[in-house]
Amino acid sequence: MTHDPLEALLRLRRLAVDDARRGLGDCLRAESEASAAVSSIEDAIVRETEAATDLAKGDAEVEAFAAWLRRTRPKQHAAHEALDAAERETAEARVVLGAAQAAVRAVEEVLEEHAAAAVAADERRAQAAIDEAAQRCGQQ
Repeated sequence: MTHDPLEALLRLRRLAVDDARRGLGDCLRAESEASAAVSSIEDAIVRETEAATDLAKGDAEVEAFAAWLRRTRPKQHAAHEALDAAERETAEARVVLGAAQAAVRAVEEVLEEHAAAAVAADERRAQAAIDEAAQRCGQQ
C-alpha cells in the first residue's frame, strides 16, 4: 500500500485545528475573566456611590468614597484595557481557527479529487479492457 503524503498533511492540518480550538478556548476564558473583573469593579462603584449619596451619611463617608473612587478609577481603566486586549486576542484566535479549518477543507477537497480521478482511471481501464475484448471477439 502506498503512503499518500496528503493523508499526512491532513493529519497535520487537523492537529492545527485542534491547537487553534484550544487557543480559542484559552482566549475565551481570559475574556470571560476580564469581563468579570470589569463587572466586579463597576458593581462596586455603583454600590459605593449609592452608599455615599445616602443623605444619612456624613462628610467623612463622602470624603472616604471620593478617595476610594480616585484609587478605583485606575483599576477600572486597567480592567477595561485588559478586556479590550482579551477581546482582540479572541478575535485573532477565531481568525486562526477559521484559517486552520479552511486548510483542512482544502486538503480534504484535494483528496476527494484524487479519489475521483482514481475511480475515473479505473473505469477507463475497465472500459478499455471491455473494448479490447469486444474487438478480439469481433476479429474471430
